Amino acid sequence: MDIVRLSIPYSFLHDRCRPTWRSIRFGLENELLDPRAAVEFAVDGVAETDTPSPDLLDLAGSSKSDPIAELVGRLAAAEPEFPEAKLHDEWLYLVLAWLYEHRNEYTDPLQRVEEVYADFGYPERVAGFVRYMPMGGPDLGSREANERRLFDKWQEYLEDVDRSPRTPV
Repeated sequence: MDIVRLSIPYSFLHDRCRPTWRSIRFGLENELLDPRAAVEFAVDGVAETDTPSPDLLDLAGSSKSDPIAELVGRLAAAEPEFPEAKLHDEWLYLVLAWLYEHRNEYTDPLQRVEEVYADFGYPERVAGFVRYMPMGGPDLGSREANERRLFDKWQEYLEDVDRSPRTPV
C-alpha cells in the first residue's frame, strides 16, 4: 500500500471477520491495523487454548514499546497457507468498511475511496463508487446528487460483502 494509512482497532476487525495471524500480519505490514490489535488478538488466543505457544504468550504479554513484528511473523508462518487474493479482498472490504463508518471524519471521503482503489490495484468491484470513473446511470443534475449515488453504491458494496459467506482470513 502506498497511500492509505489507517490504524484500525482490533474490535473493528473482530466484529467483521475471523482474523488469522496472516491477516494480522497483512494489516500491520500495510499500516492498516493498529499494532495493539496484534496483542489483543494474542490475548484472545491465549484465552481460547489450553496450551498456548511461547510466541503467543510473549505477544499477549508485550507492552506498547515491544517490537511485535517478528512474533506476528512467526505466528503467521505457523498457520496453513491461505490464498493471497482472498486476504487482499478481505482487507479491501475492511478498509472500505472502516472508511465508510468514519466518513464524517474526512473532508473528502470519496477521495479516500479513490486512494484505496489505487492501493488495491483498481478492483472492478469498487469502480462503481469511484468518483472519476464513468457514472453508472444518468447524470442526476447536481454534483451532490451524483456523489450521494456514489455513497449509496459504496454502502451497497459493503452490504453485499456482509451478506456473503466468508472464511477466516
